[in-house]
Amino acid sequence: MAAAAIFVICCTLFAWLTETTVQLDAARLAAPLLPVAPPDRTAIPVLYLDPDNVVMWTLMVAICAMVLLDAVGQWIDDTDREPVRTGRRRVWPFITAAALLAATWPALITLPLLLTAVTTASAVLATVGARHAAGRHRPAIGFFAGWATALASSALAEMSVQLLGLPQIAVPAVAILPAAALGMAAQMWIGTSIGYSVALIWAFCGLAISTMGTDPMIALVAIIGISAMAAVLIRAAS
Repeated sequence: MAAAAIFVICCTLFAWLTETTVQLDAARLAAPLLPVAPPDRTAIPVLYLDPDNVVMWTLMVAICAMVLLDAVGQWIDDTDREPVRTGRRRVWPFITAAALLAATWPALITLPLLLTAVTTASAVLATVGARHAAGRHRPAIGFFAGWATALASSALAEMSVQLLGLPQIAVPAVAILPAAALGMAAQMWIGTSIGYSVALIWAFCGLAISTMGTDPMIALVAIIGISAMAAVLIRAAS
């Protein structure tokens, strides 16, 4: 419960107190009449942690609410005890470590290498936790893991731009396609709990809406990622 509360407080404060720099439609329309200047580019991970549209905000609210409700639910009725967990490893060490690491994401937003490492660790821990939580009516674990996977992929894209000099045109592919490919494999490994795929699809939709005005290529790649995850979601659900 403490780890869940720390995660929610850190993410809420960052989203509430930080203002994302987004180019308004009016500014884009007036651009041909203004002096030429290099356009500002918002780091992709910021779009997840500091939402700028309804889809991203509802995703953030859903993540925070589900993590808190899961913690409260486990305090009331612990599913990590036998015989509920049927000999499988406990879930709480994985989700606790993942949530505590996730609480540090806002502080690492300007450190792409560290952010990539920490988000990847969070995604791996949460995914393993989701695997062990399958069948125990804990959809929040898989949902959190899917969101963490999307953020890890976007952090990798940001690191590739800032540290490796990746061309801007390749950013959409790095921000979405690795998450979609790993997400398909992870969903099949997790099993019938579809929260992982739902979170990834939701994240891709929000990213497409956030960037379609400034980078239509991301919206196009997001559609590919959404299609891939929708296919694996249907298979897992059936």
